[in-house]
Amino acid sequence: MSLLDFYDRWTLAGVLTLLQADLKLSDAEAGSLNSFFLIAYSVVAPLMGWLGDRVQRTRLLALGVAVWSMATVGTGLANNLFELRLARSILGIGEATYGVLAPSILTDLFPRTRRARMLSLFLLGMPLGYALGIKLGGWIAETFGDWRIAFFVAGTPGFVAALSALLLPEPIRGLSEGLDPEALRRHQAFRPSKQDYKDLMVNSSFTYTVFGLAAYTFAFGGLAFWLESFLVRVRGFDKGYAGTLVASTGFLAAILGMIGGGWLADRLQRRLPGALLLVSGSSMLLAVPCILAGLLATEPVAIGTWMFLAQFLLFANAGPSNAVIAAVVLPNMRATAYAINTFCIHFLGDVWSPLLMGAVSDYFGRLSVMQTPPGQLLARLGFVPVRFDGQWRNLGAGMLVVVPAVLLGAIVLLAGVRHLPREMALMRARLQYELAREELKSRGEIP
Repeated sequence: MSLLDFYDRWTLAGVLTLLQADLKLSDAEAGSLNSFFLIAYSVVAPLMGWLGDRVQRTRLLALGVAVWSMATVGTGLANNLFELRLARSILGIGEATYGVLAPSILTDLFPRTRRARMLSLFLLGMPLGYALGIKLGGWIAETFGDWRIAFFVAGTPGFVAALSALLLPEPIRGLSEGLDPEALRRHQAFRPSKQDYKDLMVNSSFTYTVFGLAAYTFAFGGLAFWLESFLVRVRGFDKGYAGTLVASTGFLAAILGMIGGGWLADRLQRRLPGALLLVSGSSMLLAVPCILAGLLATEPVAIGTWMFLAQFLLFANAGPSNAVIAAVVLPNMRATAYAINTFCIHFLGDVWSPLLMGAVSDYFGRLSVMQTPPGQLLARLGFVPVRFDGQWRNLGAGMLVVVPAVLLGAIVLLAGVRHLPREMALMRARLQYELAREELKSRGEIP
């Protein structure tokens, strides 16, 4: 399901140049398709998190997979910008349902010492789906001479996955915490209070992680959306070669980065309780010079090498960061916590990055703007306007937008390291206290 989730999402990027040419979309209009998808995704996520803490999650999961599959097929039926935006918005509703509930279910099945590795393996669906969307989606569109067919192929398997979701068992919330299952079963019926939600908002580890992941999502979403187009339009690569380079480097970087980041964080936790955020922040900090070098490089080998290293380091952050949320939030609030995280990272992140990068590309594509000091600096770096689809655009300038975002995310995650050990211990102590209190209440020993 994770693989199909991101395959369906990123097929758009794999056929983007063909779709833009067919429907005559500007870079800003093309970037807005991702924004409509993510706005719907962000708005729906809190509702699904609230429901996920109260009803059977596997049934909601099945519904979400079916909705996003229908929307993927619907994208292939769109004939104009309005219909594309509508289809991508519905896609966001389905994927938000899945994106909130799946981590909540999985963290109930794996103990704290294995969660970073587990979430890293689970999140491999993101880069693998991205690679499929870019390469397979682009190949299907070019082979059949129609970008629409790529969406039909991508959306169909999801209906089978949706039916399969109905067969998944529903785990007890908090089962992986190593406490009494019967007490946990009673506890999952306990509804969090308003004060619990207020406490979540001032949980330093949670808030630092959310804002750090927002910066990561801003950067990755923008790079993923525009990287193939950048290589074709700015570096002059053949579309097939560009798709292969992006998909292969992303695929390899994801496997090594996510598995390596999860393994390192779990291993270091034995000696450093703040290791989850330490690994996340350090990997993002090291990614900054690699992104810059990859964008400035002109030779295929250099571009591939630097982009591989940049993606490797960005992906190393994903598993440990998501594991922090489960480590500091009570089990009966985790779906809500992941929903709040989902809303924030997308609404503050990749809702805007493809659109902003496209707008910067259009703005610095004007020859008059290139005569200004910022434009002259970009020209010295090698980022000059390139004619595409009858208009001058400067996608190289747009790509640079992600660099400060990654740096900011690294600083925020590293700032949260000192809070994590205390709040991990506090969560477990709070859970033990609530289970003991409910046990005494069930015996009638306290009111």
